[in-house]
This record gives sequence, C-alpha cells and structure tokens, in this order.
Amino acid sequence: MMGRSRAWFNTAAIRRCLLLTLLFACLPASALAQQEMEIIALRHRTLDQVLPALQPLLEAGGSLSGMNDQLILRASRRNREQIKQALAAIDTPARRLLIRVSQNRDAQSRQQGSEVAGQIVIDQRGRITQPSSGTQGNTRIEVRRGASSITAQAHDRQGTESSGSTQMVQVVEGGRALIHVGQSLPIPLRQMAFGPRGAVVSEGIVYRDLGQGFYAAPRVIGDRVTLEISPQFDSPGKQGYGSIETQRLSTTVSGRLGEWLELGGSSQQTNFGERGNLHSGSSQASDRRSVWLQVEELP
Repeated sequence: MMGRSRAWFNTAAIRRCLLLTLLFACLPASALAQQEMEIIALRHRTLDQVLPALQPLLEAGGSLSGMNDQLILRASRRNREQIKQALAAIDTPARRLLIRVSQNRDAQSRQQGSEVAGQIVIDQRGRITQPSSGTQGNTRIEVRRGASSITAQAHDRQGTESSGSTQMVQVVEGGRALIHVGQSLPIPLRQMAFGPRGAVVSEGIVYRDLGQGFYAAPRVIGDRVTLEISPQFDSPGKQGYGSIETQRLSTTVSGRLGEWLELGGSSQQTNFGERGNLHSGSSQASDRRSVWLQVEELP
C-alpha cells in the first residue's frame, strides 16, 4: 500500500509540474497574440515630425517605426487606439504663415555757432583785422564806418532723416524662409604685390551686396509662435565712396500670432564743440534704429 501511495504521489507531482510548465510556456504566446501589427498612412506630416511625439506613448514590448510616409505599429488594441488618437491631433495640415519685418532708422542733427569778423582802420599805417572762417550764417549783422567794418553772424541748422524698409514672406509652419532685396555696390580695390621686378600695383573694382532682408524659422503651438530670426539692414555710408552702414541682429523671440514684437535696435549720439577767439560752434547728432516683427496665420 505504501508503494502504491508513493507512486500515486509521484505521478500527481509530475502532472502538476507538467501543467505549470505548459502554463508558463503559453503565457508569452498569449501576450504576443494580443499585440497586432497595423500600418497607418500619414496625411499631412512627415515621419520626422510625428515619431518623436508618439514614441513615449508606446507600451512595453511594442514597436513603432516608419517607411514611405507610413507608420508601422505593433501593439495591443488599446495602445494602438491611444496612439491613433494622438496621431490625429498631430497629423494636421501645416499652417501657412506670413512674416513681416520692419526696420526703421531716424537720424537728427543740429549745428549752432556764432562768429565776429572784420577790420578796424586806425590810420593809413595800421589796422586790426579778424578774418572770417568762411561759415555762412543764418543771421548776419554788418556795421560799416568809413574803411572799418565789423560783421557778426550766427547759425542754427537742424536736419532730420528717416528711412525704413518692410519685407514680408510666406512660409509653412516648421519651414524656413529667406528674403533679401537690394543692389550690388561697386567698391574700388587697390592691391600691391612685391616680386623680383619690384612692386606691382593693380587696381580694380569688387562688388558688395547691399540690401535689406531676413532669415526666419517659425514654430507654432496654439496661438503662440517662436521664431529664430536674423534681419539685415544695409545702406550707403556717409564717410565717402564705398563706405557702407550695416545693421545686423540675430535672436529668438516668442509671442502671439498677429501682434508686433520689437526685436531690438540701436541708438548713437555724438556731441562736438569748438571755440576760438571770436567764434564758437557746437553740433549734435543722433541715430536711432529699431526692428519689429509680426507673424500672421493665413487662411
């Protein structure tokens, strides 16, 4: 009897072990059977735009890849539905944007001065003379008596100069835009080279592009836009032939669609004074520049 009990116990234990082994062997197959593969075609966005946003939603053991504007998804039914809902919110038509950049310059100058000049004759052998500096005044007073004359003059000149430009370009959301308009300015070039026969001088003309424009890369989330932008504003200089005044700016800004954003600017001011025996003068000059940006969504 004891031998039969032992045999029955061993048989029952073996059966339980076999059952547990089969159960554990079937569990991975059951889990894999719940994950199915599905191919989803993209309608508006590219794989590079959607994959980084969908990867964090993928369940453990699943896979997500793409080829030829199609997503290849292997996951459970519930996880596939979650990913497809997220994809529907991402795979939308890219918005069309209009970027405007306005660059302005305001310059003001003022010159003031006064001067006394003339000559006083004492007799035939002597006179006192104060020559004029040649400055033409707005107000001039002259007094003469015989051979003697005294002239007094004062001037006050003011000048204002304003210039600006506005460029605009269309671009799709996530794209990049570049616009540049202007002209090529000839600049004289003189070079000297030393060789076996001495110095050789050559002269020529090179051309430098002169104009206004900007480079921009916008990103839109909701009604806010983040923009990497580099505007440029060039104008002929006042220092002589071939001189150029330039303005450069490179920044990243964020704001609401449709509003004007001030990117930055510059301000310069100079003062000059001069005094002599019978004359004095002063001048002031200011130069202010500003750059503004607007991004609108087109229908």
